[in-house]
Amino acid sequence: MMGEIELQPETGIKNTTRKHITNSSLIYVLTMMISMFIYLLGSGPAIIYIDIALNLLQSLALIWLAYGLFLFHKEEENKIIFFTSLIVCSAAIVLLVSKILAIFYSIGVLVSSDPLRQLPVNITFIVSAAAFTFGFYQLKKAVDGYVIQRRNIYRGQLSLPIGFALLFIYLTVETIIPQETYAYYVAEELVVVEGYQILLWVQYFFSMGNLVMIVLGFWYLRRAFATLDKIPEELFQRIEEAKAQRAEARQQGGGGLLGRRGGLFGGLAPPRPVKPVSKTQEPIEEILIDDPTLPKKMFCVKCGLELDDDSAFCGDCGETNPYLKKG
Repeated sequence: MMGEIELQPETGIKNTTRKHITNSSLIYVLTMMISMFIYLLGSGPAIIYIDIALNLLQSLALIWLAYGLFLFHKEEENKIIFFTSLIVCSAAIVLLVSKILAIFYSIGVLVSSDPLRQLPVNITFIVSAAAFTFGFYQLKKAVDGYVIQRRNIYRGQLSLPIGFALLFIYLTVETIIPQETYAYYVAEELVVVEGYQILLWVQYFFSMGNLVMIVLGFWYLRRAFATLDKIPEELFQRIEEAKAQRAEARQQGGGGLLGRRGGLFGGLAPPRPVKPVSKTQEPIEEILIDDPTLPKKMFCVKCGLELDDDSAFCGDCGETNPYLKKG
């Protein structure tokens, strides 16, 4: 019918779905970082309650992330994303119930003299950590596919599955040999039972390692979905040209033990001249800024978000807009 406006179908990930995934990941990162340093502020009931609230927020953020992944599955019809959303949601619910039980025991709502009273809580923690490890490894494989499909330049990270795998090991060891049985405080001085010092340090490594890797993993996950379907096609072409140039330069350079230039059996043939480094080997941010053949649209050099003409900073990651500097 004349006079009606034909709406173009939306391609790629919807912005609402993108916000669900990126914002839930950001909240999880922030709560994890605050939890890591909250006890440096002191001790007491207020700090304990803040820590409890942060733990609950982490579980809710994971459920929110699973919801965002489920919406993404509906748009993409990707079975890996679908199963990942189910695994993450189920594990997050189990984790939430476990933390609520742990809170009840810590504040005295549930009281038991049974030394195994914490065993159900510990087992649910372990099961959720194992599920997160598997689920986020599947998500990593799905994100890898978007690079092959030329929808992103960022591959999936192993940080998340490694982080939850370290958490799984930590919780398993803690369940078998509780730390309070071999390390405790006497007059504010830490006492470690003879022969258990190495175990204490190993547990400390797993504890700090899983925190760092999980924080990094969620930050990289947020970046991958913030830039998904926002990378200009010209950038993919320039990256491929740069890779081809570097591969050609390495091939011409030779070297090594049996190489044509040097090594034990080198010097058998005169070296071919190496072509000068092409402009395409510049960093991605220089390609985005200086190439006059690219569209006039501006993209953040850090996360790939499209920028407004007068934006001094990226609204997603806060990076300074270098286009204005060049202007």
